This record gives sequence, structure tokens and C-alpha cells, in this order.
Amino acid sequence: MLPDDVLIDIFLRLPCQPTCILRAALVCKRWHSLIIDHQFLHRFLALNGIPVLGVYTNSTSIPRFLPVGDPSNRVPDVAFSLPDLQWHVLGCRNSRVLLIGSCWKELLVWNPMNGNKHFIPSPPDADPRFNYGCVPESNAALLCAAGHANNDCCQSCPFVIVWVFTSVRYAYATRYSSEEGRWEMMACASMPSDVDCRPSILIRNILYWPLKSKYILAFEVGTRNLYHIECPPDTHDVYRRNVHIMKTEDGGLGLAALTMFNLRLWACETNAEGVAGWVLCKVIELNKFLPLEVPSVSSMNNRSRGRPPVRILGLVEDDDLFFIWTITGVFAVQLKSMQFKKVFDADVFATVYPYKGFFNAGAVVTNEDVGAEESSK
Repeated sequence: MLPDDVLIDIFLRLPCQPTCILRAALVCKRWHSLIIDHQFLHRFLALNGIPVLGVYTNSTSIPRFLPVGDPSNRVPDVAFSLPDLQWHVLGCRNSRVLLIGSCWKELLVWNPMNGNKHFIPSPPDADPRFNYGCVPESNAALLCAAGHANNDCCQSCPFVIVWVFTSVRYAYATRYSSEEGRWEMMACASMPSDVDCRPSILIRNILYWPLKSKYILAFEVGTRNLYHIECPPDTHDVYRRNVHIMKTEDGGLGLAALTMFNLRLWACETNAEGVAGWVLCKVIELNKFLPLEVPSVSSMNNRSRGRPPVRILGLVEDDDLFFIWTITGVFAVQLKSMQFKKVFDADVFATVYPYKGFFNAGAVVTNEDVGAEESSK
């Protein structure tokens, strides 16, 4: 019989797939007890990272949750389906999903992994009665109040919601704390454009949202400073949904801009005089890596005319994983290695919200399950 430390070393090398650890935990009670240990799970996630289980969309023509991965390791889409179709996704972070009701009267923080739901009334700023009959353009982000990064170690931590509003070239941010149970006005500033509906990116304790034209909205969580950053001039004429905020390899603010098949990666860097500016770091010719059946512009059918031949649908905040649409399907592309995989055929032309999560074997596998598995052998 192998010693516990040898078994643990083997378990740490298992693929980080949704069902792999669960299957190992079902083998016997000894394996089960080793796998559900909190220290083991922490080491496993630190070594392997949290897998992307699927993507959410706000499309009405396709399922609202689309699992990714090999068929044998895909999570059941039913378990991750939205509680109600009236809810619209604003973002995913720390295995939680932030949703807004169709009438803008309520937010929902939902954890599909354990089913926990927190309903939060919207602040007065989202009420048309207080805004001349109109709801301002807005977007919101969910953060772990304990300051954890986008990992699975804080499912039970208190949370914070930062909601930004833009109206008449003016922006303001409000904050909700689950510990305090109330909204608080945080900051205000002039803003050249309205906020976009795409999700936020958290980089070094700063939340970034794309604006609808040429700019990025930034909110510093610690200092409560609200301001805007102009995108590189070379990106101003790029189809705006093909310009995405991203994290650079060194953890700084970056930008990805896709024109035709050329993906340009920019980094915001500070020079010796302390002046920040954009630097073009890399150009990736996607047509050299994606499958040969991806057509040229001249061969696109009438249904796709007017659309970019390739489009960025979304990306994983703390990874270099992009979801890229072509008329042959949606691909998950790792920019560093340029490995790619077709994840679904659906004609998804809407923004996707990648969802990362990890099944805690102790929460979903009980001793009774293990006993039943052993008795069947």
C-alpha cells in the first residue's frame, strides 16, 4: 500500500478537469479523505489553477450557459443554467456570477458551485424615477472583500459590488458591501464616453471597463480614484468590440486589438520620466494558426458580410485564454502557446463571460457515495 504522501503527490499531478478529482475521490474512503483535505485542495489549485468550465451569454438565440472541454469532462449545463431568464450577466469572478434583473431593480450574486444566492436592491441611481425617466448607461463588477484574486478559495467570503454609471459625459461609482448591507457613493469624474456592456478586468486592484469609444474607464479600489485612459490611436478605428482590455504577462494593463486576422497586443508602460504610454508588444497573425477552413473575407457568405471575419468574444481575466469567433465556430486560443481548440459550433456573436470553478470533492462526494462505489466493485 502506498504511503499517503506518495498518493498525494500522484493526486497533485492529475489533470485539472471538472470530473477528474471527483472520480478519484470515489475510488475508496482513504482516497476520499486525502482529496477533501483543505491543504491538498489549496496545493492542487495553486499548482493547476482553476479551470474554465464554460461561458455565459446574454443571447436569446442560444443557451445562456455553454460548457467547454472534452465531452467526458464537461460539466452538465443544467447545473449552471441561470436561475431565471429575466437575469442578465454582468460578470463572473471568484466562482460567483453577478446578474442584473431585466427591470434594473435588483442584483443577484449567485454561486452555481454551491447554489448560494444573494439578492441586492439596486441603488437609487439605477431607478428611472431619479434620472428623468431614463436608466443611465452602467456596468458593475463583483469583488472578493478579502482581496482574493480570481480563485476558488473565497466562495464564502464577503463580497463587494462596484457599480459605475455614465451620463452626459459624467461618471460616478457606487459601492455595495455584503458586510454592511448598503450602497455608498464612491467617486465621480468627467468622462468622454458612456461605459460599454462588456465585463470589467481587475488588474493590480484597479477595475477597468471599456467605454464605447476610444477610452477605458478606470476605478482604483483602494484610493477610490475614478478616471479615464485613452486607447492607442492605432486602435481608434478598430471595430470597438474587437478591442479588449487584458492583463499583460507581467500583470499590468494591456489591450488586444483585432483587425481582420491581425491581433495586436499593447501594454501600458511608464517611461523614465514617469509618463505612461502605450507600447505595441506583439502582432499575431491568427490566420497562420487557426484551422485552414477559416475563410478569407472574399469568400464570406452574404450572411456574414459586414461582420469582421474574426471577432474576440471574451477572455479570461487572469490567463491568456481568448474566445474567438469565426464563421466556422468559436475557438479557445491560448495566446502564449497559440494552442487552440474549437469549443462549440453555435453562432455566438454576443459577448461571452467565462466562468471558472472547481468542484470541491468534499462538498459533492459523500462517504455514502464512496461506500456505494466500493460495494459495486
